[in-house]
Parts: sequence; structure tokens; C-alpha cells
Amino acid sequence: MRKAPQPATPLPPQSQEPSPAPTDHRGAEQLASEVLSELTEGIAMLAADRTIVSWNPHAERLTGYTLEQINAVGLVEIFEPRAVMDHLLREANEGLTTFGQRLRLRRRDGTLVHMHVQCSPVLHLHGIEGRVVVAMREVALLEARLRRDARLIMLGRLAGALAHEIRNPLNALFLQVDILDEELRQPTPDHRVQLEQSVQALKTEITRLKALIQDYLSLARLSEVRREPVDVGAMLKDFAQEIQASLADSRITVQLEGFEGLGVGVLHPPTFRRALLNLVQNARDAMPQGGALTLRGWRTATQIHLAVCDTGQGIPAEQLPLLFTPFHTTKPEGTGLGLYVVQEIVGTHGGTIEITSEPNRGTTVTIALPQTSSR
Repeated sequence: MRKAPQPATPLPPQSQEPSPAPTDHRGAEQLASEVLSELTEGIAMLAADRTIVSWNPHAERLTGYTLEQINAVGLVEIFEPRAVMDHLLREANEGLTTFGQRLRLRRRDGTLVHMHVQCSPVLHLHGIEGRVVVAMREVALLEARLRRDARLIMLGRLAGALAHEIRNPLNALFLQVDILDEELRQPTPDHRVQLEQSVQALKTEITRLKALIQDYLSLARLSEVRREPVDVGAMLKDFAQEIQASLADSRITVQLEGFEGLGVGVLHPPTFRRALLNLVQNARDAMPQGGALTLRGWRTATQIHLAVCDTGQGIPAEQLPLLFTPFHTTKPEGTGLGLYVVQEIVGTHGGTIEITSEPNRGTTVTIALPQTSSR
């Protein structure tokens, strides 16, 4: 007898891919908040209705407003011109990343500060469109950082060139030491003359090495310069008295013109004095037979001018565009850093420098510095 067929055993349901776990929005927001808090820029995140949903600590320090306070006031209201800030936010709401704009920010205490502001759209954050990130950077700090970075790059390049330039005087020093050693071991009839020549050569190369190092250190320390109000006329008179004796030994007379009432400039006297010494040394080198050095000062509505004039051999016209190039020199014993250092020091003081020259008639270096309102 045949058995009745048994009912089929039902198959277990096929395994399915597990559903994705729900996104932990709170965890993501906490992570984003921690990242924003570490930034050195002021960062604000705005919802589509311009409510600020994230406001990092640096934004609070820059503006003086807490998150609650800035939402009560409105981000657009603290920027000038307001229309520009409103336009930046509208473009970002439409999905466009804006170019950085320089705006004035009125802090909660009423002070104004220049800010670099950029607005960027944030798309698909938690599935929500229309959010905007606003990045705020203080212009003065941003420019200082750029200058510092540029100076570090410049110093790095100069360090390599300086190492190359130092090899020449070092080789000369080793050569002269060998000559001295040989002369002392086996004196020749012109023993004294040879010794004097070698010692003089050693002094020359050591002086050149010292000048190279001093110029490089002057450049390296510019980032540490702290300026203060200074009576420019009085400072220049003191400087002229200091250099008169040494210039007299080179048959160079010093003349002062227009130092009375030059006014007050914001300077770092030791650093600025280094620039003046480099200019005086150039003038001395241009007048090997002696001559006249004139320090002339005058003022305009906004600037204090100082001219250093010599009656030396002058500079060929084709050399003038190259004068501020590092390690370019027209002098056999020159370092090629002197005028470059002067230019950097003057620039650090907010000034400008200009050189005019006529062959066989002399050279004039003119420095223009900003003056304060004090007299």
C-alpha cells in the first residue's frame, strides 16, 4: 500500500540584508561642533531661514556675541555694508560659493574691525539643503600670517644662498692661514710684508663674514620688531653724531638738513638704525677718495622723508633695477644683502624706498615713512 505523500516542509525565509542603522544625527553634530571649536577662524552655520545653528568659540571671540545674542541681533546686522553681506548669504543659499569679501564688522562693544568673509553652501547635510557656512578671518591677522609665511620662505631661500656665499670667505681664510703657517715655519726675506698682507686679508674676510651674518640676522628678526612712537629728527641727529668720527677718518664730511620739526614716526630704533648704517656704508664705499654725505629730512601731510645723499661715483643706469636683488652687488667686497635688508626694514616700518643716481655725481636714497598725528 502506497503511503500518502507528506506535506512539504516549509523552507525557512531567505536571509535579507539588514536595514541600515539610522543616522546618529546628534553624534555627527557633536563631532562637527568639536571640529569647529578647534579652528582659528570664526565659523557660523546658518539654516535656510538664517538662524545660526552653530557658532564656534572663535566667532564668539571675534564678535563678542554668544550664539543666543547673535541670533537675537542677526548676522547681517553686524556687518557693513549690510547689503554686501546679505548678497553673499543669498548666493550661498542658491548653491554658490562666494569669493572672499573684505567687510567691516561691528563688535558687540561697538568697535569696528576689518574682516575677510566667505560664504559657502552646505548641501545634503543630514538630508537638509539650504544651510550656509560663513568663515570670518580678521584681516590684520590674516595679512600678518601671510607676511610671516612669505618671510619664512624668503629666509629659507636666503639660508641656502648664504651658505654658498659663506664658502668664498671661508676658503680665503683657510688659504691665508696656510700661507701664515708656511711663512712662520720657513720665513722668507719679505717675511714681515707677507705676514701683514695675510693678516689684512684675514681681517677683510672676517669683516665680510660678520656683515653677512648681521644682515641675515636683521632679516630673521624682523618678525619680532615692536615699533613705538619716536621723534624722528632727534633720532637722526643722534645717529649723525655717532657716524661723524668714523666718516671723518675716511675724509667724508657729514651735513644735516631739515631735521627740525620732522615729527613723530612709529619705529623700532635699533632695526631702523641698521638700515641707516647699511646706507652710510654704501655711501662710504662710493667715495674712496672722500666727499660729502648729506642727511636731509622733510615732511608732507602724511609722510616723513629722509634722503641719504653722497657725492660718490654713482651707479650705472643698467644696475639700478637690480639693486634690491639678494646677493647682487657691484662691489668686489660687497655681500649683496645690504640694500635688500634696507628695503625689508623700511617695508616692515610701512615705508617705501627709492634710489636715484648719476655717474660721477653721486647717489641719493630716499625713504618715506608714515607719520603719526603727533608733532
